[in-house]
Amino acid sequence: MAKTWQVVLATIAIFVAGLVTGGATALGVVKWAARHPRINPAGMAFAAPGAGKVQQFGPQLMRSFANQLDLTEDQRARIGPIVKRTVAQLGRERREVQLTSALAIEKMQDEIADILTPDQRTKFEELIAQQRARLQQFRQSGPQQPTQSGPPAAQPQPK
Repeated sequence: MAKTWQVVLATIAIFVAGLVTGGATALGVVKWAARHPRINPAGMAFAAPGAGKVQQFGPQLMRSFANQLDLTEDQRARIGPIVKRTVAQLGRERREVQLTSALAIEKMQDEIADILTPDQRTKFEELIAQQRARLQQFRQSGPQQPTQSGPPAAQPQPK
């Protein structure tokens, strides 16, 4: 007969495995949909970083289905709630993955900071601040062209 703690531990392990698998699957589906705009009728709106874009996915998908499949009113009425439910589920899963990722990153940063010397920790915190600023800029304006690091190329001198 299994002990109670073994049953509890197994249940927790199954739950955690489900969370990890579900998050990874959702992320994989989002990335796949972003790379296949011809198959994904909503185009890139599904994978866009803005939350409003995810909400637009449902109506766009319904319009696409209605136009391409010549749906009857009855079919539209029956398919609409399915699409709305799925869009809501994807939004919840996306937020969950974002939160889990943010917590994992913060834990990693704390563990790294504990190992560093005070001078290294100061530089590390500056690096993190720069990364956060770049991420904020990306969220506001989209990706920027990478800046050239190092000294500029030497100009040929006239003879």
